[in-house]
Amino acid sequence: MKLARFKWQGRPKWGIVEGEGIYSLEGSLYGEFKKGARLCQLKEVKLLAPVKPRITVACGMNYMDHIKELGWEPPKEPALFYKPLHTIIGPEDNVIYPRISRNLCYEGELCFVIKRQAKDVPEEKAMDYVLGYTCGNDFTAPDITEKDGRLTRSKGFDTSGALGPFLVTSLDPSHLKIKSRFNNKLQQDSNTSQMLFKVGKLVSYISAFMTLQPGDVVWTGTPGGGLCPVKVGDVIEVEIEGIGTLRNKVAAP
Repeated sequence: MKLARFKWQGRPKWGIVEGEGIYSLEGSLYGEFKKGARLCQLKEVKLLAPVKPRITVACGMNYMDHIKELGWEPPKEPALFYKPLHTIIGPEDNVIYPRISRNLCYEGELCFVIKRQAKDVPEEKAMDYVLGYTCGNDFTAPDITEKDGRLTRSKGFDTSGALGPFLVTSLDPSHLKIKSRFNNKLQQDSNTSQMLFKVGKLVSYISAFMTLQPGDVVWTGTPGGGLCPVKVGDVIEVEIEGIGTLRNKVAAP
């Protein structure tokens, strides 16, 4: 099922997408829900980030093609960091070029959303805790990473975490095509089968040290071909099979 979060009568609202139509979501997003009455067409509304998380956890160095192109050794455990809530923007929202950087890049990713409270979840049961999947674009300032020796500023600046356009449930994340385009030029072309640490492993690993709550987002890392420098005016698209295309433009501060 394809879900959308959108602005409706001045307020955020969840809906179920079928074709070009949006239907009301009746029930609880993180519990039982069903399709209600038709509300509108997709083209008539402004889509928002498909979730409003309490926290977002990201995994770096998680695609073998990306690890190989950097010439690094594969990590033995997931390499995690956090993206603050002020990073989150939605489809067609502008990414504001951070004043602190002279080298802004992007990283297309598959992200997943937690369905129910997860603590000490065994890997074999982890998928029961996932609500669905969306596209993510993890904007990064490598020059700040090099300067700071950590990711706090380089990945935590305002508008650096684009999500959307939809949240798709009942999707098998193990073998999905993932692509990114830079001003309509194909830049990344990979598959989630390249992931070193799969979705179930990430749920289990993260929940072993912190409690995940409904709506929390986990970023699963970027494939090879990323880290392409961008400038003001550039348009980046992240496309994942079965989900759709997330589009954002880089704007001046």
